[in-house]
Amino acid sequence: MKISNISKTLVLGLSLALVSCAETAKTKTIAQEAPISKEAFEEAHSIVTQNCVTCHAPAGNPTTRIAPPLIAVKDHYLKPDMTEAEFVQSVASFLNTPKIENSQMPRAVERFGLMPKLGYSQAQLEAVATYIYRAKLDQPDWFETHHQQREADLMKYSETGTQDYLKKGMSIALSTKAVLGKNLLTAIQTKGTAGALEFCNERAIVLTDSMSTELHANVKRVSDKNRNPNNLANAKELDYIAVAKQDIAATGEASPKMVEDNGKLIGYYPIMTNQMCLQCHGTPDKDITPETLMTLKEKYPQDLATGYGIDELRGIWVIEMDKPE
Repeated sequence: MKISNISKTLVLGLSLALVSCAETAKTKTIAQEAPISKEAFEEAHSIVTQNCVTCHAPAGNPTTRIAPPLIAVKDHYLKPDMTEAEFVQSVASFLNTPKIENSQMPRAVERFGLMPKLGYSQAQLEAVATYIYRAKLDQPDWFETHHQQREADLMKYSETGTQDYLKKGMSIALSTKAVLGKNLLTAIQTKGTAGALEFCNERAIVLTDSMSTELHANVKRVSDKNRNPNNLANAKELDYIAVAKQDIAATGEASPKMVEDNGKLIGYYPIMTNQMCLQCHGTPDKDITPETLMTLKEKYPQDLATGYGIDELRGIWVIEMDKPE
């Protein structure tokens, strides 16, 4: 989650939290309304319309937007037969303590980053959540198709009993990414981009393997344009990557996927590029400095992982878990 350093981070942060509750195409009835004063509701309206829609407006190119539209937020947070009070509690809880485990939109966190803690009171956060629940939110042209596909995916996973494992796999992927990201950022800050390639070359796979042991799952990163030969995607993974790229071109995001194979549950989760990625994966002599390019050629003579732009599919996480009895 970043727009332009601290100020943009704060704006995006608020909007990312709110995006998880956008106007949904699901058919739901309001089983219960949480009490809220007219003044609090009007204040929430101001917070949303003045601070959130800049980043979460329904209009805009899905491949270049900096946050999902508000309607996508509501669609993810509003569960079947959920009361307004339950919805408000879920959204306000995330806004009050933004954590990966509190989010109902892990892919949005993966793409845009995790928001910072906001400077609003609990009452204000609950009012904002109430506004999102009750408001008629505009939706982009692609949302209906996207929503229907998501509903079909959720139904399929629900029928096979793997929906919880799809979420578990995402949590494992994000936890592993956080460890790798922290170590990579430290390496860049202390050794520079070229020096940080030593970490990627020698430590990235080792750390990934250690996270596999800690999280009780087999974790790996693969790509169709791999840098390390050990990260080349296999045929099934390449099939998912091809579909994911089509979805990103159409809607700006790709859905994770869970499959069963040889008694295992295997989850595929997109890895999207951001500005920092381009230091090593962007265009040579434009995003990648000559020094870094020289180091890349030295350590990865068969490197295919350059030429990317922002918000492109760099590869995927593959999380393999034991199938429940």
